[in-house]
Amino acid sequence: MTHRNVRRTCLVLWVAVALGSAACDLTLANPNAPPEQTVLNTPDGLVALAVGMQAQYAGGVGDFLIPPSLMTDEWGTTTRSLIAYQSLLTGQNFDTGYAVVLAPWTDAYRTVKAANDLLAYAPPVLEAGLEAGTVALAKLFKAMALGTIILQYQSVPIDITVPGPAPQARSIVLDTVLALLQSARADFTSVPAASLAGFDSRVRGTNFDVLNTIDAMRARYSLVAGQYAQAIAAADSVKPNVLSVLTYTAPAVNPIWDLAVSTAYIRVLKSFKDQAAPGDGRVAYWADTSAAPTTGNPDSLLLPLKKYGAQTDPYPVYLPDEMKLVKAEAFTRLGQLDSAAFYVNAVRTQTSSALDEPVANLPPLDPLTQLDTPAKLLAQIAYERRYELFEQGLRWEDTRRLGDALTTTPTFPFLPVPQVECSANPSRPCAP
Repeated sequence: MTHRNVRRTCLVLWVAVALGSAACDLTLANPNAPPEQTVLNTPDGLVALAVGMQAQYAGGVGDFLIPPSLMTDEWGTTTRSLIAYQSLLTGQNFDTGYAVVLAPWTDAYRTVKAANDLLAYAPPVLEAGLEAGTVALAKLFKAMALGTIILQYQSVPIDITVPGPAPQARSIVLDTVLALLQSARADFTSVPAASLAGFDSRVRGTNFDVLNTIDAMRARYSLVAGQYAQAIAAADSVKPNVLSVLTYTAPAVNPIWDLAVSTAYIRVLKSFKDQAAPGDGRVAYWADTSAAPTTGNPDSLLLPLKKYGAQTDPYPVYLPDEMKLVKAEAFTRLGQLDSAAFYVNAVRTQTSSALDEPVANLPPLDPLTQLDTPAKLLAQIAYERRYELFEQGLRWEDTRRLGDALTTTPTFPFLPVPQVECSANPSRPCAP
């Protein structure tokens, strides 16, 4: 997120130095890389770190999306693409040393490192409202970073403050993510809204609703964790008319635009269009359906992206109808089929929106004949999630929760542990 250019640019440079290499000497007199104590023990330094943490996460969106989008049925690779991208798509000739394996890991833990520093140093330095907002934001972004990678790797470390942090199972990481989100919510609502003015003006990203995002992430990861009642309650807390986005102000660029337009490595698989229900308006929201398909490498037909066609287009942290689909699936799992059918049709029959979001504009399905069993409901939910939540990094996880028969067969079950992590961390079990 890059809404306040000077402060954010300085912090991005500081993050690159402070988090990118353990060998950096942070005491050097460099205006673009202030001493660590200056950053962590002054209000301005901590504000800059909080702004930079958001920028760090926003900059990693492309790395977070490449594996799940290529390993499922969202993106294909062009003739210009990297061999590593093609290997993700086909599952052939894959090398664990590829940068695409390491990039999500690195991006996530840079965000975690910045969040940890904020959580350690902000309370004694920042004033009440600014502190509450900043601490809540740090917990939110730490949770999003850990949540993002536990959807890609089978196990990941949680506590990176100790040497050789041991990897933790998915269930433990998901519990940690949900605990962070719940704590962030408590922090953010512990102070009067008026006292958050300094946080809103100095730290919070443009068009980013902190409380709504916390609740949306609670709903998302409660569903993944199989906590269905909690998922419904969290989704109910999300305001449907509010969208939280990551913004990109030059020189920063939207990473999807960079992949699809600037480098032209990826495009939408034409099957995304071909397998849609007739008249599904969401297809043309995501892909340029009027363009002639091109042949990719390996041989597949591709369409240009329509969404994210400009280099400063914002990226939504969640889409409002994800909450309806969370409730639809959770109600199905709980055996409340009428409620599940209601939310499936609420997504399908949407005809317009004041927000920038996909709109299906499809007829409703009959709850008595077409949505009357858990199997039918889950199959329809899988379809709606595919077309509603394209490029949200969730399709790969959907294959695990809903099954290959209802979704698609990914080329790999999870990303392998990055090779550099295997070499550097003796507690990390890695295949030879």
